[in-house]
Amino acid sequence: MNTDSHRKELLRKLSRNLMVSVPVMTVVAMAGMSAVSENGLGLIPSAEAAQGEAEGEAKGEAEGEAKGEAEGEAEGEGEAEGEGEAEGTSEAMKEAVQRPEGYEPYDGDTESLARKGEALFSDTSLSSNGLSCATCHTNGAGYADTFSKEYPHFVAMGKSDFGMDKVHLDEMVQICMVAPMAAEPLEWDSEELAALTEYMRIEQEKFQKR
Repeated sequence: MNTDSHRKELLRKLSRNLMVSVPVMTVVAMAGMSAVSENGLGLIPSAEAAQGEAEGEAKGEAEGEAKGEAEGEAEGEGEAEGEGEAEGTSEAMKEAVQRPEGYEPYDGDTESLARKGEALFSDTSLSSNGLSCATCHTNGAGYADTFSKEYPHFVAMGKSDFGMDKVHLDEMVQICMVAPMAAEPLEWDSEELAALTEYMRIEQEKFQKR
């Protein structure tokens, strides 16, 4: 029921109340008349006060219910909008770090890529918050046990933050770019992504030998 319908219903209640209360108050007034005006009988002050109180309560109830319903609807719409925005943001983040259709990585010399990847591993300019890959992973620190498994595999952050059941190694690089480092993902066909991915493959081999 909308706000106008609520008001109309409450006004109907007010009218029904007055149909009962006014004759009763008139009888009281006739029995205990306190003054006579030029135009005829008037209600005694107590009756006038009672009628005014009844009308005020009914009007207040109508306005209160109308306001309450309007606020409730606004809150519901806000929650729905917020949920929609959250879902949209989550999906956009997943698309940002997930391999695009027809993806072909940069093809270069693996040794050159590994050297470049090692330099990028400590490069804070890749982030927007002063972090680098090495901030969390210096000397092999900060890797979960799942890092030893062959990619693609389950990664807790990939699932919780991006809704991905499994990730590839280059997707893991992109996840770290977007999440801890608060930056845009690297271009999928870029030398930088290929270099970091190659260096991370070497890091994984070291981790597996521990």
